[in-house]
Amino acid sequence: MSASETAVVQRVREVVGRVLTVDPAQVDPAKRIDQIAEIDSLSLAEIASGLDDAFGIRISTEALIEATTVGDLIAVVDGLVAERKA
Repeated sequence: MSASETAVVQRVREVVGRVLTVDPAQVDPAKRIDQIAEIDSLSLAEIASGLDDAFGIRISTEALIEATTVGDLIAVVDGLVAERKA
């Protein structure tokens, strides 16, 4: 994993942890988001907004709904960051 990929993983964990009020260390990329803490549509919107702000991207509603695990979110963010840099 490159340094930029590691940075993406860390920042996604921090945003998800902050929104769900859990320690980022508990935000395991292999876990389903709803296994980390109780989540509703507002929490998902807050996660999307936090990631948008942290990375300067725009996550679509469809991508957010399809991302069931933290790893899925990381992949979405990574892809959008790569598109932005291209």
